[in-house]
Amino acid sequence: MTTNLAEAINSSLKGTRHLPITSVVKATYYRLATLFAKLGKEAMDWMAAGHIFKPELQQLFHTSAAHTNAMGAICFSRHQNQFQVSEYSRPLEGIVQNNYIVDLRHRTCDCGIFQTFKYPCAHVFAACASIHFDVMTLVDPVYRLQTVFKVYRNEFPPIGNERDPNMIDNDVNILPDPSLRRDLHGRPHSTRIHCAEDMIAREPTGQPKHCSICSRPGHTKKKSPLKTGPQIG
Repeated sequence: MTTNLAEAINSSLKGTRHLPITSVVKATYYRLATLFAKLGKEAMDWMAAGHIFKPELQQLFHTSAAHTNAMGAICFSRHQNQFQVSEYSRPLEGIVQNNYIVDLRHRTCDCGIFQTFKYPCAHVFAACASIHFDVMTLVDPVYRLQTVFKVYRNEFPPIGNERDPNMIDNDVNILPDPSLRRDLHGRPHSTRIHCAEDMIAREPTGQPKHCSICSRPGHTKKKSPLKTGPQIG
């Protein structure tokens, strides 16, 4: 199971995740550097133009405010915190009449948008309009451009030449010893360290050697007189 954040990271590293870890870190650094510069400039330009929220969010608020014409709100609290908002039927839009409870003190609505996304839904707009309350004060500060700009305020410094041209290369080149190269021909030499039992087994026992061909003592198979002669069946 994955989340949207994990999928976003996977899509960002899709072209570099097969590379070594140093290349992945470098690509991530460059991507964040360009992203912070782009989004930080956008937030700065919107604030310079007099916007408090992003234009997309402001357009959403205008749409929610327009839907309040088809709603009715009744206040059920002397502190003007709890409301019942009735949404009238709109057959052409597929909306049937329904009632929603809006709590401005706890910032909740039965539709779930207010407490989930932390900004007013259309029912909250209708409740605030009935008491002439500024609905923009109910928007979470995280959506304000000043807060967004704080995220991208710090920029990543560019990376220059990774190798200092003034540095003298004093690295010693280590070359492999040709005498230690493994011989690929023949049986490889054993590198096992012999223990005490192996050394005892290799010591002479005082018994005469026997030939494996003629079974006579005093010589081995290499010096057997029957080696070049006819073999004994």
